[in-house]
Amino acid sequence: MVDVATKWKRRFWLVLIAWAVVTLASSFASVRGVLIQPLYVHDGDARGEIAYVMADGPAYWERLFAASDLYHFHRVEQIYLLEELNSSSYNFVRRQNDTRLQRAIDYLAMRGVPADVIHSVPVQPNVWLGSRSEAAGVANLPRKFTSIVVVTSPPHTRRSKLCFQREFGDDAEISVYAATGPGQSVETHFPIWLEYAKLVVYWVCA
Repeated sequence: MVDVATKWKRRFWLVLIAWAVVTLASSFASVRGVLIQPLYVHDGDARGEIAYVMADGPAYWERLFAASDLYHFHRVEQIYLLEELNSSSYNFVRRQNDTRLQRAIDYLAMRGVPADVIHSVPVQPNVWLGSRSEAAGVANLPRKFTSIVVVTSPPHTRRSKLCFQREFGDDAEISVYAATGPGQSVETHFPIWLEYAKLVVYWVCA
């Protein structure tokens, strides 16, 4: 008969081996892409009056890239960005610090998007959930839209769609366009469990 100490040793080694296998497997982007799948909602044929690019983080630039593609494919008419006026970095041509919004506009211009189709959405000060506040900002614009394409990174897609659908209800058709595949985003290399936790919080509170 196996004694209690031996049982606990076996359990310890089994847990340790399982942890090592999961840690090793999740170090590969393709495996992390699979772990992201439940968070992933993507409409490859998304079309709308505007594209709204979800703000924040290093993946912002891949989202801007995807939004420029949507514009050039004539699948959206205009691109809306969050009006982030915090300082980004020094611009040696302008000899001043650019805002994050200006950097985004410059990036889109580099991708051939004309300035007159790029618009900003004021930051909402009284909404504590970031993604919901972005949706609220679009909803509070003077112009009303009937179809919106939300551009974001794969792990954020389901949460972003939830926020916009709850904000707009039946007033607008919401499509979500992922900037990359699940295993190709910058976000793939961030802690995935945080996105699951955020989704639960948003589902309850947003």
